[in-house]
Amino acid sequence: MFPVYLLEDNEQQQATYQQIIENTIMINEYAMTLVCATANPAALLRTVENQQKGLFFLDMEIGANCQAGLELALTIRQRIPFAQIVFVTTHEELAFLTLERKIAPLDYILKDQALSQIKQQMIDDILLAEKQNEAAAYHEKDLFSYKIGPRFFSLPLAEIICLYTTKDNPGHVNLLATNRQVDFLGNLNALAERYPMFFRCDKSYLVNLTNVADYDSKSRQLEFVDGSQTKVSFRKSRELVLRLKQYQSKG
Repeated sequence: MFPVYLLEDNEQQQATYQQIIENTIMINEYAMTLVCATANPAALLRTVENQQKGLFFLDMEIGANCQAGLELALTIRQRIPFAQIVFVTTHEELAFLTLERKIAPLDYILKDQALSQIKQQMIDDILLAEKQNEAAAYHEKDLFSYKIGPRFFSLPLAEIICLYTTKDNPGHVNLLATNRQVDFLGNLNALAERYPMFFRCDKSYLVNLTNVADYDSKSRQLEFVDGSQTKVSFRKSRELVLRLKQYQSKG
């Protein structure tokens, strides 16, 4: 789950912002969760241990310290270089400091505008964070990413056994992995280009050669580590034998 954090010392505003965040996540079925809603910067920091990503909605002024959120953002940026930070504040004059200190916030929401405008900005920021997180995951090394409806999923490439299509479910790709089996909207040709480490054993199958258990070149029957099997096209059989020998020599 992609973590979201909220720092706000006004109890009523904290409850309102928390509801906006949670409702947006629920309505869009995003793989996100509000990890922390607090008025205490130190308490928030304790919840980000070992995190490498996150969306942070930070009030600039906490108690008598009008730069508490700014100071917290600096610490977050040091710990999580790609954190997405949004300031929610009455202090428009401090916006320049976020540039001066190279915090690079995702957004700067002013509290003195109508609640409907604040709500829309927060919703837009959550949607943008989701899109950016999705784009990053697609390019993450050693991860396979796919979408089912509005939700985004990823798993290690090493867990994938094969990807295949069937005539009775056009426009969908079936994913068989060591710990899951799902189907999603997709195109096998596009996946073959995006993940060249997989082998196209016929027009309907992309296979992960690291999860091949056995290949009978006479019957052209390919068996995977989970016991499932598929047929290899005559045209691809010779290439497959060579590729498997290469994998064995590397091992």
